[in-house]
Amino acid sequence: MTAFYLKLLITPLLMLSISLAAKRWGTHIGGLLSGLPVTSASVMLFLSLEQGPGFAAQAVPGALAGVAAIQATYLFYYRVTRRASALIGCLGALAFYVCVALVMNGIGSLVASIAVTLCLVAAIIRATTPGAEAGAGGYVPVPRWVIPMRMLTATLLLLAITAGAQWLGPVVSGFLAPIPVIAWPLAVFAHVQGGRHELGAIVRGNAIGAIGVVAFYLCLKFMVEPWGIFAAVAMGVTLAVVITAALAALTKPRR
Repeated sequence: MTAFYLKLLITPLLMLSISLAAKRWGTHIGGLLSGLPVTSASVMLFLSLEQGPGFAAQAVPGALAGVAAIQATYLFYYRVTRRASALIGCLGALAFYVCVALVMNGIGSLVASIAVTLCLVAAIIRATTPGAEAGAGGYVPVPRWVIPMRMLTATLLLLAITAGAQWLGPVVSGFLAPIPVIAWPLAVFAHVQGGRHELGAIVRGNAIGAIGVVAFYLCLKFMVEPWGIFAAVAMGVTLAVVITAALAALTKPRR
C-alpha cells in the first residue's frame, strides 16, 4: 500500500516539475528535460521493488528497443510535417511507431537498439540544427489542462505497467517504460503554436537526452542486481543528467 501512494505522489510531482521548467526556461530546455529518464526511472524502480531486481534487468532490452522506436518516431514526425498537417503527422507517427516498435522488439538485440538509437539521434541533431537555433530561447504557451493531463497520464502509465507486470512480462514492461508522456504532447503543441522552429527545439533536446536514457538503462542492467535498485537508479539518473548536459553544451548551435 505504501508503494501505491508513492506512485501517486512521485510521478505527478516529477511531471509537474519538468513542465514548469519548460515554461520557465523555454522549449529547448523542456526538450532536454523531457528526454531524461523520468518516467523510466519511476517504472524501473517500482518494477524492481515489486517483481525483483532480476525482472528489472530483463526489462532493459525491451526498454532500449522502445527508445529507438521513439527517436524514429520523432524524426518521422519532424520530416513528414514539412508538407503534412500536425494531425496527419500525429496519425502517421503513431502508425510508424508501432511498426518500428514491432521490428526492434522482434530483433531483440541490445546492441542493435543502441546502434539504431545513436544513428537516429545523429540524424535528428543534423536535421534540426537550424530550427533549434531559432527556437531554443522561446516558450510556446499551452492550455492550462495540458500539465494536469501529463501528470495524470504518467501516473496511469506507471500504475498500468507495474500492476500488469507479471502478465506483460519483463520485455513488454520495459518496452512501455520509456514512452514520452511529456515530450510527445510538448512537441505537438510546440509545432502547432510555435511552428517548426519550436518543434525542432523540442525534438533536438529530446534526442540529446536519449543518449542519457541509454546510459541510464545500461547502468541499470549491470548494476541493479549486484548493487540494488536504489543505487542503480541513482547512479543511472546522475549519469544521464551529466551526459545530457555535456552533449547539450557540445551540440549547441552557433549563431
